[in-house]
Amino acid sequence: MPVEADSVDSPEVLYAPGTTAIYFTTDDEMYGRVTFEGLDSIRVSRGEYGPYEDDWQEGTAFCWVFKVENSSWLKERYAYESKHYGNAYGFGGDVDEMLTDYSHYLFTFHDQFVEALAAGVWFEKSETPLAGEKYLADHPFHQLNTTNIERFEAHGLVCQARRNLNSEKHLVDAAQYCSQKLIEFAPELDGTATTSITLSLRYRSGKLVSLLSQQFGGQMAEFEGVASLDDARPYIDSWLGEVSERRREMGK
Repeated sequence: MPVEADSVDSPEVLYAPGTTAIYFTTDDEMYGRVTFEGLDSIRVSRGEYGPYEDDWQEGTAFCWVFKVENSSWLKERYAYESKHYGNAYGFGGDVDEMLTDYSHYLFTFHDQFVEALAAGVWFEKSETPLAGEKYLADHPFHQLNTTNIERFEAHGLVCQARRNLNSEKHLVDAAQYCSQKLIEFAPELDGTATTSITLSLRYRSGKLVSLLSQQFGGQMAEFEGVASLDDARPYIDSWLGEVSERRREMGK
């Protein structure tokens, strides 16, 4: 893990839609925070011992974060979401992502353990308390920097491609924790440019893939490994054609 929790102190878990996090002190007397990508469920329990059998062995590196294999809790939540929300899952998303992208995480502390179902996690560390603070500068949930913009045109519309400035190695390494944005696409419409489609990198069922997804509308394409702008362009151009046609019908 990029951050090690203190083996004695208990965590503080704060729940609020979109900002749920685990706060804790680190093994080197700093402040740590775990945030979640696509959090579905979270629960906190009292106990000094983990609730599941694990493969950690004496004499190996200290381990405080686990993934639960064959999680019955995850299966129960998938069944619930599939039954009640099915085709209306996540603004046009596919409920089966809970089986391919989600994990059952277990965070163990001295006298408490925290469990969560999420598509990913991110670890932060600071010299000052993080409770109530915004994400740190390198957090992958931030929108990409608008200083690195490439423009292209299709169907009479101009679209911005905002690239991630981190190296490919950094993004591949970081994708083991949660999705990493590669490129954000923002069409320039009526004097504004708002991100509508994102090309992101993640591990899906143990395989590194790039996903092209609309902000509201679900996944458009999946590519093996690290995809490029050229890979995404046919899908973006087709989408811009649809946008252009709708605007024409509206008289714009």
